[in-house]
Amino acid sequence: MSSLKKLVIENIVESISVGLMVISNTGEIVFLNKAVCKILDLNLTEHLGCGWGELFIKNESSNVEFNQVIIDLIDEQKIGLTHRVSYYPESSNSTKELSITSSFLSNNSKILGMVFLFEDVTDSHQAEERERRISSRNVELQKERIAGLDALAQAVAHQVRNPTSIIGGLANIVSRKLPDKDPLQKEMQAISEEAMKLEKLVSVVRTYSTIPQPILSEINVGSFFEKAIERANIILAKIGENTVVNIESNISELNIDGSLFTSVIVELLLNASNFTPSPSTKVDIKVFIENDILTIKVIDHGLGIETKILPYVCDPFFSTKAKGVGMGLSLVKKIVFEHQGKLFIESAGPNMGTTVTIELLCSDGICCHKNNMF
Repeated sequence: MSSLKKLVIENIVESISVGLMVISNTGEIVFLNKAVCKILDLNLTEHLGCGWGELFIKNESSNVEFNQVIIDLIDEQKIGLTHRVSYYPESSNSTKELSITSSFLSNNSKILGMVFLFEDVTDSHQAEERERRISSRNVELQKERIAGLDALAQAVAHQVRNPTSIIGGLANIVSRKLPDKDPLQKEMQAISEEAMKLEKLVSVVRTYSTIPQPILSEINVGSFFEKAIERANIILAKIGENTVVNIESNISELNIDGSLFTSVIVELLLNASNFTPSPSTKVDIKVFIENDILTIKVIDHGLGIETKILPYVCDPFFSTKAKGVGMGLSLVKKIVFEHQGKLFIESAGPNMGTTVTIELLCSDGICCHKNNMF
């Protein structure tokens, strides 16, 4: 039975596509399977029994990164460590990308040797690189497109602003010269009001097209949201409304453009108030980091958004309000994009509230500091 078991194990080891190498505690290569010979360009008869150092460390410039990974794995003496590294076979001009996983052979706590698993991930690495290049190019194209649209928007706003101001001004002058009960007063008032709407639209377009590149700085989470909420409530107080915000966060500091992102939070709070029937709007804000992604969720419990219009709410000039310009969420989306982030808006339907999610890349803790704060 033991011989059968041994035969099964030997067949499995020789048939798997993952390379297997065992190095004794004296540094001698005591086992190589067919896959590792193919991956590392080794000869089973020639290299079995060699010292791993004399086999791989032949000169200072040969596979330096690969050799360092092997040395580090031996020194650290930890099980299950995995590294990605480039490998340059002697008989080939092509580079291989390898995944190396380490383990130890031990008996009664005594280390007898080290096991290395080698997997050729060249194809997947090349696919990732292609995808990364395509993604990078798409981002560049999107930036170029946005820059072109911004320039066009600025030019149009400039050309429209002056005539609009003149039309509105002349309407007011004519209105003042007419008797109070003159039938033309109504028309003059309509012209003046529409000119003001157009001026407001031009102003919003100029703001949208001139959003600057973010200047990042470390900002305290508590102070940041406190100021944003205060600013939103000052605006809402003019119409007898307010927001009551509950904040949950395990982040103490954010690395963002404070001025731009304040505009984001203010706009989201105003939007939540617009779609809540009561004068006082309850909003939950959750801030957390998970898998190197900083997430900010702004959750209201208002009227929600109809499924059929949800895909369009961030489009410029889209509004369900009779007097709305429809640029608020467009501004939010652009500011988040300028922070290399993503914006998601979800609603289960009418009267089910709305959740706005902002995701910012937080690689290596650059964008935030984790700390239980609220």
